[in-house]
Amino acid sequence: MLYGYLIIVLAVILTALVSGNNLSAAVGTLIGSRIVSRIGGIIIGILGFTSGLLIQGESLADTATKLIPRSSQIIVFALLIALIIFALATYFRVPLSLIMALVGVSIGLSYRFGYPEHTYLIRIIILTWIIAPLASIALGFALNRKLTGLQPKNVWNFALSLKLALVAVSFLTAFTLGANTLGFIEQISGLGGFGVIYMIIGIVLGSVFLSKGVIRRVGQEMYLMRYTNAFVALIVSSALVEGATLIGLPLSNTQTLTSSVFGTGLSYRNKLMEIRPFLITVATWILSPLLGIICGLLA
Repeated sequence: MLYGYLIIVLAVILTALVSGNNLSAAVGTLIGSRIVSRIGGIIIGILGFTSGLLIQGESLADTATKLIPRSSQIIVFALLIALIIFALATYFRVPLSLIMALVGVSIGLSYRFGYPEHTYLIRIIILTWIIAPLASIALGFALNRKLTGLQPKNVWNFALSLKLALVAVSFLTAFTLGANTLGFIEQISGLGGFGVIYMIIGIVLGSVFLSKGVIRRVGQEMYLMRYTNAFVALIVSSALVEGATLIGLPLSNTQTLTSSVFGTGLSYRNKLMEIRPFLITVATWILSPLLGIICGLLA
């Protein structure tokens, strides 16, 4: 019974942290460009996270079951270790991916407790993590170059259409995160049925109380992009994460979004880009699962 309560508490805290930190990725552009107010952006994010969790949250059930034993004690270890890693990364402002760290922790704990290995699944996940950012860069590059090359007859109507499209893809981005990352937390935790209500509470708490600083920083500093850039980055990221969800594989929204933003930047012939921040981010994608595996093995 104690482990059951601990699982609920840890799942809610993780959900709140993920929602607060990732709300900016979904709606930061809308708020930073003043298409919607902060309250409006939070509402879009909450609706997207919740819808994705409720509609597609079970898509990663098979993967979660194969990665980690269905032991309450081991699940508590997995959630607690992932929480500590994510909290430390947030404190030191290191952009570690929670879902990649949680996958790593699950793999490490499985080895630690002698759970049957699913080598094929692990290889597929790793391959997905390699292909997804490359696809994001390529698609972001191609689609942004196509859109920026358009010469609309009515510039104002085109801009309005892009604003409406941004609202739609922002919701879609939140939806895919709810389906994939939050859905993976749900399946690892085993919070099926009415247990998902606890995660929805975490979504609301994180979006309302933990997102303000991140939204300000991301929305006004990192995402001062043209409407076309932002639209392309979000639609590419959402499409790839949704594709991963449909086949039951965990994929980080941050990974695909960062890569698609980088791809849109490369599409400008006369624009110089600083590649070092992107390479540092790529290094954290490698560090996240490795750190999770090590911590899981040492648990």
